[in-house]
Amino acid sequence: MQHDELWIGTMLEGNARWVLVKTTDTVEEARRRHGMSPVATAALGRLMTGALILASSLKGEENVTLRLLGDGPLGGVVAVGNAQGEVRGYVREPLVNLPLKASGKLDVGAAVGQGELSVSRSLKNGQVYTGMVPMVSGEIAEDLVHYLLSSDQIPSAMLLGVLVEKDYHVAGAGGLLIQPLPGAPEEDIQAIENLLGQLQTGISELVAQSESMEELLSRLMGHLPYHVLERRSAGFKCMCSKERLSGTLVSIGKKEIADLISDGNAEMVCHFCSQHYQFDEEELQEIWERA
Repeated sequence: MQHDELWIGTMLEGNARWVLVKTTDTVEEARRRHGMSPVATAALGRLMTGALILASSLKGEENVTLRLLGDGPLGGVVAVGNAQGEVRGYVREPLVNLPLKASGKLDVGAAVGQGELSVSRSLKNGQVYTGMVPMVSGEIAEDLVHYLLSSDQIPSAMLLGVLVEKDYHVAGAGGLLIQPLPGAPEEDIQAIENLLGQLQTGISELVAQSESMEELLSRLMGHLPYHVLERRSAGFKCMCSKERLSGTLVSIGKKEIADLISDGNAEMVCHFCSQHYQFDEEELQEIWERA
């Protein structure tokens, strides 16, 4: 299955909405940029996928920022997604390695630890709304479902998964959100629960095994009727630039900039994409004058 996509639709004759996203290439790009361990890749990949799902209901330049503020060895995980299907993110400690769980799965919950999930929505009018809830498990999908119920009073079911191979590359990554709409009959809610409870294969494995989004969606929905309303591309994209980072240098103050000038050059690295930016003495002098 080529290229990452995000699809939005309805199911059960319009009584529920769903969002399905494939993020294999997106998460692999983040892994490559940050040089992450498998458990760090899984944690950031799940959070980035979740950010794309939550951002899918936004408009224009609006975005959502998810922060896992846990006490685990990852030291915090951040992802930012927007309605255009663009996402970026980072892990504070990308090289963390932990023993596998008894099931043979990566122990994302232990890597994240206990703490709080912060969700910030930046709207087109410039306002930012932030909500925080205690993390339920650190496994991320459960934590996002808990947030949607606690903050927005929206009952939801969510699957998030990242399949990392022994050579560390990402073989499959994706997520699914299903939300019953107001007035949905109890039998439809039960049908959704049964559908997800009967899945024999994790969503990351299903992504890796599927040749297309159509096949993936069909395998996830089983016998339940569904309708596709919208298809979008998805991918890793950072908003950093040398000009933006020079603005950050301006803010540190003239004395600190003068110290950098005396060194002859400076290097800045973007947290979100690990891009390195070099500033020579002449550029630093211009930044000093702006400050």
